[in-house]
Amino acid sequence: MKNRNQLIGGIGILALTLAIPLLIYAAPNLGQKKLIANLELNLPFWLYLVQFIFGLGLIISLAKDFKEWIKPLVETGLKPASTALIPIFIVAALALFVCLTWVAPRHRVQSDESIFMSTAQNMYANQIAGSCDEGEFSENGHLTCHKSVHNFKTKGQPFLYTLGIPIFGHDLKWIFSLQLFLFLATIFLLYFAVRSWTANSNLAFLTAAIFAAQPTTLFQFRSVSVEPIYTFLFALSIFIWKWAWDRNTIRHWVLLALVLAFFAQTRQETVFCLGAFVVISAFRMSDGKLSNIFNTQFPTFLFALSIFCIPVLLTISYYQGYGFQGGEFNAHGHFFENIKKAWDITVNTKLDKQGLLGNPFLSSFTILAVCGIILLVFFSIIGWQKTRKKQQELPAHYILLFFLLYFPQIYMIFENVSGDLSIQINQRYTIVVFPVMAFFCAFAIDKASLFLPKENRLFFVLAAAAILWGNTLRYDESFKKNIMYNRNHLTTEEVEILKWVRSEPEKNRIFVYARPWHFIGYGMSSIHYNSLNSQRLNELLKKYDGEVYYIRGLDCWDSKTYHEKAVERRIATVCDRFEQIFSMDVVFNTVITNNYRLVIAKLKSAGAGEKLFAPQEVNIDLPENAEWLGAPSEHRQDWGNLQFNKSVTGKPLTIAKKRYSRGIGTHANGMLLYNLDSKYERLTAVLGLDEDEFCSNGVQIKILGDGNLLADTGKLEQGQEFPVDISLSNVNRLVFEMDGLGDINCDHVDIAVPVLFRKTEH
Repeated sequence: MKNRNQLIGGIGILALTLAIPLLIYAAPNLGQKKLIANLELNLPFWLYLVQFIFGLGLIISLAKDFKEWIKPLVETGLKPASTALIPIFIVAALALFVCLTWVAPRHRVQSDESIFMSTAQNMYANQIAGSCDEGEFSENGHLTCHKSVHNFKTKGQPFLYTLGIPIFGHDLKWIFSLQLFLFLATIFLLYFAVRSWTANSNLAFLTAAIFAAQPTTLFQFRSVSVEPIYTFLFALSIFIWKWAWDRNTIRHWVLLALVLAFFAQTRQETVFCLGAFVVISAFRMSDGKLSNIFNTQFPTFLFALSIFCIPVLLTISYYQGYGFQGGEFNAHGHFFENIKKAWDITVNTKLDKQGLLGNPFLSSFTILAVCGIILLVFFSIIGWQKTRKKQQELPAHYILLFFLLYFPQIYMIFENVSGDLSIQINQRYTIVVFPVMAFFCAFAIDKASLFLPKENRLFFVLAAAAILWGNTLRYDESFKKNIMYNRNHLTTEEVEILKWVRSEPEKNRIFVYARPWHFIGYGMSSIHYNSLNSQRLNELLKKYDGEVYYIRGLDCWDSKTYHEKAVERRIATVCDRFEQIFSMDVVFNTVITNNYRLVIAKLKSAGAGEKLFAPQEVNIDLPENAEWLGAPSEHRQDWGNLQFNKSVTGKPLTIAKKRYSRGIGTHANGMLLYNLDSKYERLTAVLGLDEDEFCSNGVQIKILGDGNLLADTGKLEQGQEFPVDISLSNVNRLVFEMDGLGDINCDHVDIAVPVLFRKTEH
């Protein structure tokens, strides 16, 4: 009777467990999308809190058991005759050194990462698991969120930040230090996880060392992307799994379920790897008998996993059918194409013209991983070590089964988002598979060591790790130049904004910006351009004692897509209109890239504004007895073709915010020669760098008449103009010499409204 009731109860729990994700996913199609939307914002914080408290309670109750379980693992490495733990400490120290001295703490993908930060602020202040897109902080640090919005990011990472806010504060710069701590923890967890499962110290060391040595890994753990937290929780899950496997009690399995459920909160696709843990664990909990699957342990484990996966299930349900990227780079239907591109990029370590890595991947890593996969399949087929005793290696076919069940998640990442690694910001996705790839690499090297005498294998393993690390360290300049995010202009914009904020006296400010959540993530008040009108501005000026600032950034410069492979649309027209309505004084102005400037302006209470970067149209009528300077007799230039009435790039001639309809567009280094035959008495013109590009380091222009210097601009920089009014009396040969001063990037020289005055007859 007892067994029968247990069977019925187990079936009921399993049925409920399966019903939870099915009902959540079906709800929007049954007219319940509003319910899902409400739950998606308001449930996660409270469920995470219960999960955290419940998990902490289990850890405390199992602390003595854990100490006994891990003791043999640790003691094996600390015996005087063993050097098992010394190499892994060296790897951890080396990784920490590289991160602290070579890699700047900086975002990789600004909006993604600031969304996590903004959501954390909203969770802490209002217990709402949505990004706070507009909000204000009071003097005591409380956030009043004016606009909470859904986002398709998972909510686990923000919850971790929420736990830290009471300790470390609202300025979330401390999360960069948190990432470093997680990096060290991940290295050791990977080591102990692999070692606990395989009883192979060499394999465990290689897995952790190779994972830590990858440029992408080192870059990512210096950012606050979600993928590093993913790898930490992956390693933790594998480690806790072995503990639960050995002890095989309900408490241990429920603790694993809590860890796995939080692991699932890192990326939406992570839920698709949970099957690898569930299927294999079912064999252990049922002792290999299908009839035991309905016993208490497995249904309870699965039920706990299902309940605490609800937050990510709600996000998946709410955003089902949502296509983040479209057109040529649609997120769906490009799996094999993306895999091919990933292969091409990761097996070709290329250097750019400056000798820096073209991308953060090393071909040795990919090639070794492929070798490891082949060897793992080979040993699985031949049934290598079919029977194993305690402390011997895990059979290869068990390992292969786990990775096969783990693979659907990798498929979902490449299929559900645009897995095209030629999109630089997508390169961070790869770290999700890096722990697995590191294991494959380690597997290949470890099996190669079997050809050596037993006493030489450790030396071989250490030498292999040293070579792979040496290969990484030789690209030190690539780390110092931040190659993984140096083309991400929004992160550069953020760095410049924060640098300006730090240089100013500490005050209570509010910022008007295209992406207010960026500021909110750092504990600063911010609203969107569209939220401001004259009345609201006056209220804010009074509330913040005049400290109201407008930011013109990347979004304001281009009404079209900045990157072909991105989906964002710029709001240039909104910014232009805003600047015409509101009066402001520019307090900071810097060039971010050759395409746009970052401007910070302080808003004022009265007066109409003007478009900060709208060029003034300059029209000059040709004077009597004059003519426009035309085509030269000879010319040369180091880039592009000579243009008339437009810049060298074919755009309107624009110098120092003034636009000219007549003139010549050329490029430094260069020369223009005119044979004047002494027919002219005077030349007027305006010289300058065209404002189609902003990356020039300056040029120098000299005008010579028959070899004599008539005018010299000196170093002429962006935004400067040099008026020319020179005598040409008796000049036969007129020469313009343009010097790029070493670097000719963006040295687009304009000679605007050049007028030759003919000699007058007396």
